Amino acid sequence: MKNNIKINTKAFKLNDQIFFAQRLSLLLNSGISIVESLSIMKNMDSSSKRKNIYEHIITHIEHGVSLSKSIKTLGLSFNSLLVSLIQNGENGGHLSDALVQAHIFLEKKNDMRNKMISSLIYPAFIVIATLSMTLFLILYIFPKIIPLLTSLNIQLPLITRIVQGFYYFIISYGVFSFFITVSVLGIAVIAVKKNKKAEYFFHKLIISIPILKVYIKIYLLSSVCRMGEMLLSSGRGIPDMLAFSKESIKNTVYKKVFHDISLESMRGISFSLALEKHKILFPQLLINLCALGERTGNLALMLGHCSKIFEQDMDNVLKRFSSLIEPVLMVFMGLIVGSVALSIILPVYEITNHLSR
Repeated sequence: MKNNIKINTKAFKLNDQIFFAQRLSLLLNSGISIVESLSIMKNMDSSSKRKNIYEHIITHIEHGVSLSKSIKTLGLSFNSLLVSLIQNGENGGHLSDALVQAHIFLEKKNDMRNKMISSLIYPAFIVIATLSMTLFLILYIFPKIIPLLTSLNIQLPLITRIVQGFYYFIISYGVFSFFITVSVLGIAVIAVKKNKKAEYFFHKLIISIPILKVYIKIYLLSSVCRMGEMLLSSGRGIPDMLAFSKESIKNTVYKKVFHDISLESMRGISFSLALEKHKILFPQLLINLCALGERTGNLALMLGHCSKIFEQDMDNVLKRFSSLIEPVLMVFMGLIVGSVALSIILPVYEITNHLSR
């Protein structure tokens, strides 16, 4: 190795991996050797951590180690499909084409993730703004009238008494409740990460959420279908596809199911029939298209169609979500802030009536 700097195995984020595959494929298609291509990419990169990784990879390749093996040896957190396609491209002598496929897959995956994040930014902002305004009214405006309210012997409106009780609760137990909530959530997160049974239960709970469960499954399976199409098209078989599906998907429920399907496939059961046995986790469209693909010998094509349909469904859902969430949030904001405002205004009205008598 050229240096002793510690390697940051997570230096290549998803966007960096997309650029890695795209740039390397372009350079290789231009007739530049892989060592020269990686050297150019190293010089273009602004991150010292990634420069260090490029140097290690170049050294490995100069000593006869393949790119895919170098990535695995360094323990880089590259997408499993990207590494698989690189290895497959190296074995078949078409590395640049394999990198193009990987680039397309990773870009679609990144686009889907960005769309989901974008659709949640606005609702999150509205909720935070509403809660902040509500706490401001309760903690800084409402206390100004409490001495006046307690000094007069009048019956306060119900909404005012509720807000008053909430104010006293925050003053007395707010900090304690906050730390308890954070601690419980922290313990829950650690338990899910460390305990396999807790993680399995949590993932099963996620894919069982009413209304949303259909779209959660579609989101999880769209990338699996796209990956299956690429692997089968590049000459890999169903066992390889199932192995990579199990490795790439984060949900442990689906990890177990793909493991079971892999065992069933080894016993001679067709892929579509194995999916049918677990139809509660797989959309009927996927099962039907896979059965048709196996009958016609075009399973890769059918998985590609399925992926496109799922991605289109997700796009439609996100568009509908964005158009529906705005009025819902406006009503939510109006109810919360309006209720607190009324709890302040109504007592003033009662006081005015009391003094005018």
